[in-house]
Amino acid sequence: METKKHLTAYVLAADPAWVGISVLSYYDLVEEMVISYDENGKGWTGAPIPVDECIERLKAVDKDKKMRFVPGNFARLDHDPMENDTYQRQCALDAASSGADWVIEVDADEVLPNPGALIRMLDYAAEREIPLVEWPMRVFFHRLSDGRFLEVCTRTRTERYEYPGPIAARPGSRCIGARCAEGRFLRPVVVGDRQSPQVRATPGPNEVRVENLAMEDAILHFSWARSAEDVKTKVASWSHNEGLKSWFFYNLCWKSAPRMWRWHRNFHPFVRGLWPRLKPTRLCLNGVDI
Repeated sequence: METKKHLTAYVLAADPAWVGISVLSYYDLVEEMVISYDENGKGWTGAPIPVDECIERLKAVDKDKKMRFVPGNFARLDHDPMENDTYQRQCALDAASSGADWVIEVDADEVLPNPGALIRMLDYAAEREIPLVEWPMRVFFHRLSDGRFLEVCTRTRTERYEYPGPIAARPGSRCIGARCAEGRFLRPVVVGDRQSPQVRATPGPNEVRVENLAMEDAILHFSWARSAEDVKTKVASWSHNEGLKSWFFYNLCWKSAPRMWRWHRNFHPFVRGLWPRLKPTRLCLNGVDI
C-alpha cells in the first residue's frame, strides 16, 4: 500500500459560482494547486468569462499559499471549443505534474465530499499500475426557492450517477477529449448502482471496475445549479456550446425547471436518455446545509 503520496491539482479559473467550496473539499490533500486561466478573460468559444472574480475567490481560500497562477491563451478561435477545452486541461495537467505522484483534476463546479475514499482508490490504482481514476458524480440542475436542489435521478426517482472521466491522473497522461485521457482507468462504482449508462455497459479493455463506494462518496456536481447570469455565461463559453440549440435549452428547459421539474423527461441538452428525471434533494456537507 502507498502511504505517502505527492499530490497536486489543477483548477481552471473560469467559473466562480462554486469554486471556493469545490477547492476547499480537497485542499488539504494536495501540496500545490496550479490555477490555469485565460490571460484575455475569454472562454473556449471566445466569449468573455469572469476570470478575475474566479481568481479573487481562489486567493481568498488559499490559506496555505498552495496556489500557482499560470496564464495562457485558450480561446483560440481557429480551433473548436472542445479542442480548446482539452488543450487547456493538458497544459494545466503538465504544469501540475512536476514531482507529483497524482494530479487531482476536479472541476470548479464539483465538490468531493469524502477525500479519504479517493485516497484509498489512488492506492488501489497505484498497486495495479493504473494511471487514471474516474469517480461517480451526482448531478444537480437547479435550485428551488426552499433551498432544495433539483437532482438528476432515474425514471423511478432513485439515485443516478455519471462517470464522465478521470478526476485523478498520473503525470504524463494525455488528454483526448476534455479530461478524458488515454490509457487504463479505474472506475469505482457506487454499491448497488445498476442504472448509470456507464455501469450498464460491459467494461472495455482499458476499464478496471470495482463496486465499493457509498452514495456519500460521489462527487456533487453543480453543473447547472447556479444563478441565471452564471448559467448564461456557462452556455456562451463552455466547450459544449451548440449555438441556438443551447440557448433554446436554457430558455425552455433550465428556466422552467423550478415550476415544471415534475414533467422534465430525458432532458439532457445533447445526450438522449442521460438525464431521465429530476427530484428535489436537500444537501448537507460536513454537517452543514449547502
